[in-house]
Amino acid sequence: MRSAEVFISRIFLLCFLAVNFGLSNAQISSPTANFSDTLDYPVYAADDPYFIFHTSTPGIPVQGSLLATPPYGTPGFDFSWSMYNSSINAFDPPFHSESGVATSRLDNLDPGCYQVQITAADLDTLFRAWVFSNDSQVEVEKDANGKIKPYKYTCDYLWLNGIAVAEVHSYNDLANGNPVNLPNGMTFEWTSDDTEYEILGADKFLDLIIYNGPPYSRPPTKDTRFTLTAVDSFGLSREDDVLYESVHVKAEFTTYIEDEENMGDWIEEANPSGEAPLEVRFINLSENGVEFQWTLVDSAKTGEEDSEVITETIEDSVVYTYYIPDHYYPTMTAFSEAGCVDSFPLATRIDIIVQPSELDAPNVFTPNGDGVNDFFLVQAKSLKSFRIHIFSRSGRKVYEFEQKEEKFEWAGWDGTIDGKGDKFAQPGVYYYVIEAVGWDAERYRGHPPYKGFVYLYRESE
Repeated sequence: MRSAEVFISRIFLLCFLAVNFGLSNAQISSPTANFSDTLDYPVYAADDPYFIFHTSTPGIPVQGSLLATPPYGTPGFDFSWSMYNSSINAFDPPFHSESGVATSRLDNLDPGCYQVQITAADLDTLFRAWVFSNDSQVEVEKDANGKIKPYKYTCDYLWLNGIAVAEVHSYNDLANGNPVNLPNGMTFEWTSDDTEYEILGADKFLDLIIYNGPPYSRPPTKDTRFTLTAVDSFGLSREDDVLYESVHVKAEFTTYIEDEENMGDWIEEANPSGEAPLEVRFINLSENGVEFQWTLVDSAKTGEEDSEVITETIEDSVVYTYYIPDHYYPTMTAFSEAGCVDSFPLATRIDIIVQPSELDAPNVFTPNGDGVNDFFLVQAKSLKSFRIHIFSRSGRKVYEFEQKEEKFEWAGWDGTIDGKGDKFAQPGVYYYVIEAVGWDAERYRGHPPYKGFVYLYRESE
């Protein structure tokens, strides 16, 4: 009989513990916690909720709050709160009690473990919860004015120094009092107030060195505020920032040439190409520069003058005319007020191509006004001088044209005497003589296709 009573008592006790521990996570909550979860004890056979309160002001911890709610029972509950004492591995006598209320809330709690006993006519149970104050350390090195210290940057680099340390949260195993740490770590990232500025290694190096040159990210060329943001394992973040007043400079330009189809309009070309003389407009896109040295023609080139240009404002564009057919690789060096230097381009070259001279002539044209092949025209590029004489079969000169030292522009012979448009040349064979010199000194004369015959044909006849 005695053994049966003991067995029944043990069953009752096990059911009581199962009900209470199963409900424990739900019976203590916190209206102000930033994070909550459940912790396990290495030895003690239970799990308890914990609540983390994150301070918004570094160095000033936030005190916690807990709310106890009865799991069941007749209203009119009594609450008795006590706090765990790690030196004796037990709970001290109650420090706060309330009677005849529905719930009980404690505020201004220091970190530690709290236990509440809830009693009523049909209820007697205990719940526990841990309170932690979270004050992670995130700091960026700076001077008293919040700026990067002068020895942390030169013309070659910018050095950002940061610290990110997660708060250590320790609790005690209630079976033996041994301390246990909640796992907590930190992830971090550097950002800036310039959304277009890319920081390589932003989430890999707390001590981040930004070198002035590829393949690294370059120091910014305008005043920039850098922010270090760190997030712990509980998703709680802390940040600090520093201002960088830039001494660096970025050299850059783009090139434009005149639109051949719409003269007077300029179009951007990454690698301009055209016949000589080729006029190129350089637009300065540099940042934080106060002086700019342009080298538009390599020193090994010949026949080019005034190819070294110095400008002092970004608004000053440079226009340069290339005469000699060749490949040209212009560069620009920019200087900041602090004396830092940058050159453009570096990794890739801008290739300006002045096309070699060429000349070719057709052997027939049909000046009948239909808009097709109405002119005797030559195919030509990069000609420095051009002269043509056209004769009838009897040796009479019917047309001549000459151009020197300008960009070659010849409208062609329209099939009229002297090209005046008022007297048509008769259909038939005409003899032409061309003398031309290219800007590359190539001479065109004395043999076909620069001396030969062209047939004038009018379909209406």
